[in-house]
Amino acid sequence: MKFRSISITLATCLSMGASVAFADSHGMMKLAEEKQCLGCHLTSEELPRAPSFQSIAQKYTEDDREMLVEVVKTGGEDHWGSAVMPPTEERAEVSDQEANDLVDWILNLRDEGM
Repeated sequence: MKFRSISITLATCLSMGASVAFADSHGMMKLAEEKQCLGCHLTSEELPRAPSFQSIAQKYTEDDREMLVEVVKTGGEDHWGSAVMPPTEERAEVSDQEANDLVDWILNLRDEGM
């Protein structure tokens, strides 16, 4: 009886964790859409204009965090073939916190296998 109670509690906690992860992921997708990232990037499908977030997660690690945050905020080139992010004045402004949140989410896609 005690084992069943622990199993139910564990299943409930894991389920709640998955719900929170889904909500966080959904919130990050919404932020990426709001900041116009999805015009060129998708989570797992390649577009001719830009690498997918999944591809970025596979290529870069936590060691590349500062560079990725800077690229999210200001754009960049020469990181991925000939793909170039639009100039800052042509994109939605991204705060330091938003850039860090987006980079966290993108890097975590590696672990999620999205």
